[in-house]
Amino acid sequence: MALPKDAELLGSNNEALEIRGAGAHTIVTLTPDAQRKLALGLAHASAESSPLRVYLMLENIRGTQDATVLTPYINLPEGAKPGDHRDLLAGSVGLYGLNIASTASNENGGEGLAFILDITRIVIDLVVTKSLEAGEIRVSIIPNRQLPDSTDIVIGRVAIFTA
Repeated sequence: MALPKDAELLGSNNEALEIRGAGAHTIVTLTPDAQRKLALGLAHASAESSPLRVYLMLENIRGTQDATVLTPYINLPEGAKPGDHRDLLAGSVGLYGLNIASTASNENGGEGLAFILDITRIVIDLVVTKSLEAGEIRVSIIPNRQLPDSTDIVIGRVAIFTA
């Protein structure tokens, strides 16, 4: 999946995110304009009827753990069990080919993998419940199995777009 041509960046995290152990989380900070756009565009919409779509992009994922599956959650509460919050599940991404995509001599220059997930439904729910008023979206990345601390999976940027 590629972002639509008219996609607009709403916000991104500030630094690369290392995925180790049971996972990691980062904060995507939304610009004030992005907050207004989301509130106006999604306030009375449903995931099926909304003309505005919201996407989570995980980009420049590099490392050597090809057989890992990552599961992003949106605004998963601190310390919560992911299985108890299926409504916050953004999807799953398999890192097959990660090792090759991370190699500098590869055709993409070692930029790694990138994934785009439609999170419109989740963001509509957050807008309706006024959970976005702080201007931040917490993105938790949970691996399919406990990873050793020596794992070298790094997500270069976590960003949210609209189109």
